[in-house]
Formats: sequence, C-alpha cells, structure tokens
Amino acid sequence: MDENDIYESIDSIKEELEKLNNTQVKIALFGQPGSGKSSLINALIGEDVAKVSQETDTTISEDPYKWEDLVLTDLPGYGTKNFPTDSFFEKFDVLSYDIFICVFSGKFKQEDTEFFRRLQKEGKKCIFVRNSVDSMFEKGKTTEQLKEDVLTDVKKQIGKDVKVYFTSCRTEEGLDGLTKAIYDNLNTVKQIKFSLDAKAYSEDFLETKKKACYKFIYLGSSLAAANGINPVPVVDITVDLSILTGIFERIRKSFGLNKEIIEENKPLYNERLLAVANNVLKYSTKTAITKLLQKVAKDQLEKQATKQTLKQIGKRIPLIGQGISATTSFFVTFAASKSYCNDCAEIATVILKEKLYSGTN
Repeated sequence: MDENDIYESIDSIKEELEKLNNTQVKIALFGQPGSGKSSLINALIGEDVAKVSQETDTTISEDPYKWEDLVLTDLPGYGTKNFPTDSFFEKFDVLSYDIFICVFSGKFKQEDTEFFRRLQKEGKKCIFVRNSVDSMFEKGKTTEQLKEDVLTDVKKQIGKDVKVYFTSCRTEEGLDGLTKAIYDNLNTVKQIKFSLDAKAYSEDFLETKKKACYKFIYLGSSLAAANGINPVPVVDITVDLSILTGIFERIRKSFGLNKEIIEENKPLYNERLLAVANNVLKYSTKTAITKLLQKVAKDQLEKQATKQTLKQIGKRIPLIGQGISATTSFFVTFAASKSYCNDCAEIATVILKEKLYSGTN
C-alpha cells in the first residue's frame, strides 16, 4: 500500500463517517387534532420536546422536533380549509419524509384515508397508530373487542387489512412494537441513526442500539487513530481526543444516560454495577479518557497481542500501512470505546428492566 492508497483509505473513512453523521431520519405524524401526536413524538424521542395540548389545524406550517438526527414533524390537517389538498404536498415538502405515522384516537377520519392513498400512490411508507389505548372504553365490550372494532373501521376506510399499532404514551403499551416497525421500514444507514436516537422500550432494542453504537465507534475510532494528534502518555500511541470525547458523549446520549438518571437509579446497583455506573459518568473528559486509553493499552500489552492479531486488525482498517503504531492506536481506541458502550448498555438495561418488571413509567 503506497502513500496515495493510505490517504484514499482515510478519506473513505471520513466520507463514510460524514455520511452517517449527516443522515437524518425524518418521520411525519398526521391525523386528528387531540389524538396525542405530541405525546407520541415525546415517547419516541424519550424527551419532552413537544408541547402536549389540544391540537388544532390553525398552524400555518409543519411543526418539526429534532433530537440529534431524528426529526419528527406534526403535519397540519390535510384537506382542510387552511391546508387544501392541491397545495399540501408542495407546501410541506411531504415526499422528503422517510415514514408517515397516521395517529388517531377515535373513529378513523376520511381526510386521513385520502392522505394515506396519496402517500400510497407515491410509494411512501405509512404506519397506523391507534393512540390512547388505555382509555378505550365502551360498556359491555372488552378491550380486545374494541380493538377489533378499530381494525374493522380502518379496513373499511382503507379498503384492505392493515397493521394497526395500539399505543399508550402513559403506560408505554405498544411503543416497542411501533419503534420496531419504524426501524424495519428504514434503509440500513437510517436504521443505524434511528437506533442511536430513538428511545428503547425493550432489551431487544437496547441490543440493536448497542450494535449501532459499534458501527459509529468503528468509524470514529478509525478516524481518531488516523488523525493521531494527541500523544497518550506512558503508551506509544497517538489519538485525536476530541473525536473520542465526542464518541463517548454520543454513546451516553444514545442510551439516555446522564448524571441525574444514573444517580436516581443507584438503589438498583450492586457493588459491581455501582462501579460501572461511576465509570459511565467518569469518562466524560479528555483527561479521564486518556487514563482509560492508558489502562486499555497496558491490558493489551499484558495479553501480548501477536503480529498475527495486528495483521488481522490491519485487514479491517486502512491504517496498517501507516505502521504498527497507528494500527495499535485504533485497536486501543476501539477497545476503550466498545468497553464504554458495553458499560452504558448494561446500566441502561438494568434501569429498563426495573421499569418493565415493576410496571413504573
């Protein structure tokens, strides 16, 4: 591999990381005023970004909410006096969205049917959500019977059987199924971004989130090692600590962890988990991350990584041509980042399990 090959390879890493960083997942919600679209937006993100109130169709523009690279938009009413059908798609750039969620809490509306049919003609993906399922009630009928009534009504309006997700933002019922449905309808790159930014409501999605973090870590660690502008004392490696600090912060945010959340859940931790939780908070500065790199590098030396191991690593990243030092920098950086990701995932799993099994929200 000559010098030009090396730079081309580093450029390819930068391009792939830039592509991932610049990718947004755009989701549009539409449906009846008061159906809980704002609550659903907050539930998918895991933060109270949208003001929950009785919605009306008097807004003059779409209402987007951005969380990292996840963009959720509450579209105004389609085919209303304020927003006629002939200009709606152009006015709100409807076709730029990846997925549409039709949210309703009462009878399915004709306007929603018309909008869905236009989306279908354009080849857009639409998910149907009957929200506020916890408040469904009709004397003499069970919840399951009421759900069957909803399915029958939707089929009558749409003209065919469609999957309807029954959700409650208060009890969190159905949110995991909805999250999985969104994930399944995205391309590979957008699946990674959605996994990073959406809230997890199941252990399975936490595992998916962890795998998405690994992809982000792989690219970031490659670039941090390639830049190599900060010498790490004691061990013979150089790393771009600014990139690495950003990786660690992104991982924490992905798992929804901050000091307040970790502290309030301390009663759940045994002695080992308490140490893990403290490490999650500890490694948030360049100084602390440098010490972690030193520890990981020493551990690797103690394991006496062979030349064959480095050769295998070199096949995975384009840094081997710059010498063993750059490759070792990647190996140490990746190992430290992956270990940090696993710690975050473990604490997030403990917190989620407590919520699931105790029935708290």
